[in-house]
Amino acid sequence: MMQSQVIVEQVIIAGIIVLTGAAGSWVKVINEQVKSAVSRLVFNISLPLLILTTLTRLELSRELISNGLWAVVFSVLSFVLMHLAGRATARVFGLPPRSAVVHELHTMFGNVVFLGFPLIAALYQQEESLFYATVYYMVSSFLQWTYAVFRLKQQKHVSFRDRFVNLLNPNTVAFVLGLFLFFMQWRFPLVIESPLRSIGAITSPLALLYIGASLTGTRLKNFLKRFDLYALSFNKLILIPLVLLMIINLVVRYTGVEFGEMAKTIVVLEASMPCMSMIVIMARNYGADDESASENVFFTTLLSVVTLPLVYYLVTVM
Repeated sequence: MMQSQVIVEQVIIAGIIVLTGAAGSWVKVINEQVKSAVSRLVFNISLPLLILTTLTRLELSRELISNGLWAVVFSVLSFVLMHLAGRATARVFGLPPRSAVVHELHTMFGNVVFLGFPLIAALYQQEESLFYATVYYMVSSFLQWTYAVFRLKQQKHVSFRDRFVNLLNPNTVAFVLGLFLFFMQWRFPLVIESPLRSIGAITSPLALLYIGASLTGTRLKNFLKRFDLYALSFNKLILIPLVLLMIINLVVRYTGVEFGEMAKTIVVLEASMPCMSMIVIMARNYGADDESASENVFFTTLLSVVTLPLVYYLVTVM
């Protein structure tokens, strides 16, 4: 019960920061240039340092390694389930290709960086929680810069260099370096770790401000006509996370797999995040339906205020 209260409180806190970002955008304090700068700052500096300093503080243990490996397996499973659901509902609603690819990718990819990391960091004080969140992010990032680009480019002219350059970003470098330091059990001197941790700590508020600023300007009237958006929201925010949870519980119960409650909860919560804002930018760059993508992000982010506490509660009782 106390943990459920914590997640509700953290969603409310996150909501206040998001609304602050939206207000900043409405009064033109946070303009497009500022949003772009905040996005680059989070993605290229603060988040990599958060990942790096989190991994280097972990104590090596068999349980952590086992949970991490199974987190990879269940993260991949979550993307398979979401991919199948996205493909199916896009066909059911007969969406045109430009909209269908956005529907599919937004069913698959959630805001695990700009909402997932802040929420997990607030919900769990242990460093290992961000380790599991980072594992999920690594799987998401790999699929985003390979499969998502492949789909958006309609399977044409997708060079290996395009994929490799996007995969080789500061976050993947930080994760690989952090894993190396983790397995070697090397620590930064305090005089180095302290400022790096301080910079990493700004990730959560900046990411939430960015989400709020990005939500302004979306036309609410379009939501009433988009039944595909309702299906996407149900699949992404509730159905797939619950199916994933039931599969994990069955695997753990009948195979003897050891998968900790924290790791399980984080994987399921990450799978239930609202639509990824980066897909809007990718859709715009590759000529897909970026207007629908913006509406997807806005609507699912609003609904996640209710669905994230619900999913968390169901994880604790199932």
